Amino acid sequence: MVLRGTVMAERVTEPYLVDLEAIAGELQRGKWCVYLHEWLGDDYDLPSWRDQVAAAAERSGIEVCFIEIPRKDMTLVANVRALPSFEQVTESVAALEHYRGLAAGRGWRGAATRRQGLRG
Repeated sequence: MVLRGTVMAERVTEPYLVDLEAIAGELQRGKWCVYLHEWLGDDYDLPSWRDQVAAAAERSGIEVCFIEIPRKDMTLVANVRALPSFEQVTESVAALEHYRGLAAGRGWRGAATRRQGLRG
């Protein structure tokens, strides 16, 4: 399964595709992910997606936490040993709201292709 999402180091990046196993790797490197709930599509609901992300992270030895942002229809996923600051989360949410606004105007649904590597 591949989901659209935003993975950050110390700055916000443009949303791109991330699969479940890649999430654990990013979290292990101290990054965090924020997902728009509409990106789950018809195949997943939020509880089953969270269960799968947590299981993939656990296989990699990562303990994760989920913070649902209900007014924004977003969920933050982070490594409990490398939590983002309030400012970083605020910036991430603002960036995703920006891209969501672009989607409303031109049908944007996230990056069309999966990035093979991260650019820092």
